[in-house]
Amino acid sequence: LAQPSRWRDWASEVVGISEDATITGRGAASFDELVAFLKDLRRPMQPADEAAVQQKQAELEEVAPALQRFLIGGEIRDRLALLRAVADLGTVPGKPYSFALYLLVFLEEYLKDIETLRDGETISDRAAELREVFLCFHRAGLAPDRLRLIYSHIEQDFPRFEAAGALLPMPSAVSLCHTMLATGLSSSGATTVLLRSSLREPLIHVADDSQELRMLKTIEMLIRLDFLYTQERLPPEVTEYLSVVRNLRYYDRELRRDTPLSYQMAFFLRKHGFPAKRKMLGPYPLKVCDPEERVNFEPVEDRTWRFGLIETARARKKRHLEAVGWRSIEVQASEWKELPHYHAKAAFIRQLLKDNELLTL
Repeated sequence: LAQPSRWRDWASEVVGISEDATITGRGAASFDELVAFLKDLRRPMQPADEAAVQQKQAELEEVAPALQRFLIGGEIRDRLALLRAVADLGTVPGKPYSFALYLLVFLEEYLKDIETLRDGETISDRAAELREVFLCFHRAGLAPDRLRLIYSHIEQDFPRFEAAGALLPMPSAVSLCHTMLATGLSSSGATTVLLRSSLREPLIHVADDSQELRMLKTIEMLIRLDFLYTQERLPPEVTEYLSVVRNLRYYDRELRRDTPLSYQMAFFLRKHGFPAKRKMLGPYPLKVCDPEERVNFEPVEDRTWRFGLIETARARKKRHLEAVGWRSIEVQASEWKELPHYHAKAAFIRQLLKDNELLTL
C-alpha cells in the first residue's frame, strides 16, 4: 500500500528530516510539548503581523523531526491526538502555516498495516479510528488521493473481518458512514459496505429520537440529494433500507425548544395569518413553517462557524430544503435584535411576507 522509503526521502528533502540525524533543541520536543506548541499556534494574531507569522512558521519547521517521529511511531491513540492538533491549524483564519505535509506523512505510514486489525483491536475500534482520520483531513481542508486506499480498506477488508466473526455494530457503521458522507470523503463501495452492516439491526429497536436515527436520516438525504452516483450503485436491499429510513418518524427535541427569536417570529407571523407550525423534515427540525405551502421561516441564531468550512450546517439545511421543493426564508437574530419595539417587529414581518409574495394586502 505504501512506499515508505521513497516517502521518507521526499519528507527529508522537503522538511529537512534525516533518519540518522541527531535531534536536538525543538526537534527533540516531547509529545506534550508538541501538543501545547500546536495549540499555541492557533492563538489569534493580527493579520498584518507577517513577521510574527513567519516566526511561528520557522518554529513549526524546527519541530518537524519531533512531529514526524510521533506521527509515524508510538501508540495510535497518541498519533491521532497529535494529528488532531496538526489538523486544527487548518481552522486558523487565512491558513498561515504550512502543515499539510505532516498529515500526508501520517497517512502514508498509517496505510502500511491497515489491512489487519492490531492485537486487541475490534472492528468498532477501527471504525472509530477511521472516522477520526477523516475528521482530521476534513478540518485541515485536505482530500488527498491516497484516502482512496482507506475507502478500499472499508470496502474490501471490513467484509473480510465480518466473515471471520467480527461484526460491525450498527451505531459504529452509521457513525462512520455519516462522517464520510457529511465530509465528502467517501466512495460508493465503502458506503454500501457500511449500510449493509447497519441494516442487520432491525430499525424497530431504534428509538425515534436517537442519535443513530438522526444520522440515518441525514445519510438518506445526503445520498438522495448530493451523492446520486452512489445512489445509482446501491444494491436493492440497501435502497429498500434507506426507503424505510426515509419514512420512519424521527423526533428532534430541538423542535420544541423555542428561542426568543423563534417564539417571537411565530407570534408575529400568526398575527398576519401564517400558520407557523412545527414539522420534522428528514433530519431537520422546522420550528416555524407552513407544511401545506412548503414554506419555512428559519430563525438564524448568532453563531460563529469555524474558518475553512466549505458549507455550514445552516447552508446545507437551506440547500436541502430548497432541493426538495421548500422555500426557506432566513431571519437573522442580529437583525431582529435591532428592532426596538412591538410595532417595528410587526412591520418587519409584514414587509418580509410581502417581499416573498406571501401577503398581498
